[in-house]
Amino acid sequence: MQYRNIISLAALASTAFAAPAPTTGNIVFKGAANAQYSLTVTLDNVDRPTYNVLSISSVSSDSIDVKAQCTLTAVDRPPVLVEGPKGTWQVGPPQTIKSIKCSPAGSPPASISIEFQGANPSEGAKYTVTVPLNESKVPTNNVLSISTLVSSFGELATKCTFDYVDGMAALSRLNPTTWAVGPPQTIKAVSCKA
Repeated sequence: MQYRNIISLAALASTAFAAPAPTTGNIVFKGAANAQYSLTVTLDNVDRPTYNVLSISSVSSDSIDVKAQCTLTAVDRPPVLVEGPKGTWQVGPPQTIKSIKCSPAGSPPASISIEFQGANPSEGAKYTVTVPLNESKVPTNNVLSISTLVSSFGELATKCTFDYVDGMAALSRLNPTTWAVGPPQTIKAVSCKA
């Protein structure tokens, strides 16, 4: 009985001294010719302006996963974040980032990634789009005929809407992260909700 109480007290003490989750993160926004600026963002899922007109081609952070935890709003269209070296993401197309909102790690993601695959993805017939989970329509800007979608977002078929060039298509789940598109066709845009 006393042994169980000691174990319970030890477990309680270890959780009391655990480091709290970070409430902010530092992000570096990089443009051409080594131009850059950094922002400390609060991880509260509130949209905040960047107040900078620099055209951004990559973002990096040592403290947060920008692609998983943040949504960037740009001047032209929602940017695609392509993961590069650890803690770095390429922004496509490069453009001015008007605002950013980030959520704490472990909370529902602010956006998801979808890989659009054509007939020969192993030969490069594929591209990836980052889609915010706020029902914003994101253009794919790609005419590749899509036969397969890949995403870790398990509710892709029910919570995402795709604009197809030839009208409607059916999504058939092949495995937990992969859906077949039938008939294969160009997808013009996508929007998703949480």
